[in-house]
Amino acid sequence: MFKKILIFALAVTALSLNAQADQHFVGARQFADMIEKYKEACAQTCQKPFREAVLYKNGKNYSAFLSNTEMLALQKIAFRQSYIWADTILEGDFYADGNTVLTEVIGIFRGSNLVGYKIAYAERAWDTSACDFDGENMSTLDSCTEGVIRETSYVSKDLKTFIRNHDDIANFYN
Repeated sequence: MFKKILIFALAVTALSLNAQADQHFVGARQFADMIEKYKEACAQTCQKPFREAVLYKNGKNYSAFLSNTEMLALQKIAFRQSYIWADTILEGDFYADGNTVLTEVIGIFRGSNLVGYKIAYAERAWDTSACDFDGENMSTLDSCTEGVIRETSYVSKDLKTFIRNHDDIANFYN
């Protein structure tokens, strides 16, 4: 009986962690603390010791800091982070195509050291609140307002810890 209860508890825990989408690894608390300091320092224009640089935007890599392997890993993280949308923004009057695209990668530097990334990701989406979308026939989306669902997350330099930016959670833009 104890074994069944333990298995059930582990399953519930696994589902809960998956629903949060964020991933925490060794050093996650320090990374989160550093991100809070970065957000304070860069609220307007970045103040020392932090600075930012656009490393990738809309299909164009601007930096040697991002290898193809890192780009692929960041794309996978963006896709994983968008999983939560099914339980958040997509519970409302929105429909998304499910093709999460990494739109921007900003390098976060402390001094001259790269310490993490701020990634932006999006999916093509429609506002279904004022149209006749029936949920099955995709041609009924033609009468809906088209746009994108966009969100940002922070990713550690080693790509093992990532956390949603709660100041920029998923929103629809047309």
